[in-house]
Order: sequence, then structure tokens, then C-alpha cells
Amino acid sequence: MRTHTGWPSAEMRQWTSGGQSAAQSAPYIAIPLRVRIREHITARIVDSTYVPGQRLTEAEVARTLGTSQTPVREALRELSAMGFLESAPNKGCRVRRIDSEEIRQAHIIRAALEDIAGQLAAPQLKGNTRQLRTSLGGMRAALLDRDLAALCFHSTQFHRSIVDSANNTALTRAWNAVGIEMLTLIGAGQPGVDLYACVEEHDAIMNALDAGNASTAGRLLKNHACAYIADQPDRVEASHRIPSAR
Repeated sequence: MRTHTGWPSAEMRQWTSGGQSAAQSAPYIAIPLRVRIREHITARIVDSTYVPGQRLTEAEVARTLGTSQTPVREALRELSAMGFLESAPNKGCRVRRIDSEEIRQAHIIRAALEDIAGQLAAPQLKGNTRQLRTSLGGMRAALLDRDLAALCFHSTQFHRSIVDSANNTALTRAWNAVGIEMLTLIGAGQPGVDLYACVEEHDAIMNALDAGNASTAGRLLKNHACAYIADQPDRVEASHRIPSAR
């Protein structure tokens, strides 16, 4: 289990509505607004600001964040597809209860898929890890700036690059279905998680791929995903046990 207390959870869940963070100002950063909105809402679900059963409307979220409704609509649609929200015709979206067992099972599947992805991608990425280095640079910049949304965005891009490099359509489809962005944000947003160690694990993964070491890359990717299972406390489920009356 990764443990670290140097980054308080309240600071990890930073929403940047104006100005530029160190991560945002880097030339390789291009985080769509809908992604920032999506991850802001996700963080609010994880910390129980938004509770199960609570209704979320485009107008309310847009007003709170000072944005137009279009990116909010896109974010809510994606969150519904990822399993964070439940939507019904003419009734809008409501927060779905997060089940810790469901998350644990998803991490197990993710670990197996990324083990395979690392082994298949290694020959393709040998000596060709520039895109991974860019994503890792984004993660490190976000870590210094304490920007959780940017950190999760670049982490997802890092892993997506590996899966895409595996050139296996069935693998890519299964990996996308797991919802890595949801898993990453929930895992990284939990108090006590050592984000510094988590980020540096990506460096070892990248080095193995750069060397074309398929077995090591697969093993490191699997261990990285499994570490989130150990990090995930029961508080995720406990904090979403009582439905809201709203």
C-alpha cells in the first residue's frame, strides 16, 4: 500500500476556474474543459459533497463552476457512461452509489488487461517512448501544482498510449469499458495515498517499455493497478451508504 500524508485531500481536489497552474501552462498540457468538469464532479462524489440519490442539473453545475452548459452536458453524459451517475429521460442525472467491491473488481480486470497490454506494446515502444515521457512530464507538473484533475488526465493518457500501442482492438475495447479515469480519480483522491510514489512507478514502466522488456513492463503495470486495490479503503463504500433525501 502506498501511504503519504504530505498532500491534504482538500488540496488534491483543486478546481481551477481561472488563471493557469504550473501544469496547465506547460506546452504539452491540453485538458478539455469537459474533462475538468467531469473530474471536479467525480471528486465531489468521492468526498461525499454530492451524495447518492442527489440530482445534478446542467444549469446548477454550470452556475457553480462559472461555465456554459455545453461542456457540463458532455461531462454529465460521460459520467453516466462511466457509472458515476444514473440518468433517466426528462429526469436528469442522479448520483449513483459507489460500491467498493465493484471498484475492486474493476481494478482486478484492469491489472490483467494492462499486463497483457504492456507485453504486447513493448516491441512497438522499444526506443519510442516520447509520448509516454510527455505524459509523465504532465503528471510531475500536476503533482508539483497539486492539481488532481491534471494528474489523473495525464495518467490516463499514459496508460492509454500503452494500450493503443498494443494494437489489439479487443483489448482496447475491454480496457475502455473498465473506466480507468474513474478508477484513477477514486484511487488518487483517497486520503493517505502516496501520489509521489504512484507517479514514479510510471517512470519504471516507461523504462521497461523503452528497453523493449515485455515481461517486466507487463508485471510493473499489473503491480501498479493492484496497488490501488490495497490503497482503496472501505470509506468509499461507507460514505455512500445512506441515500440522500434530496
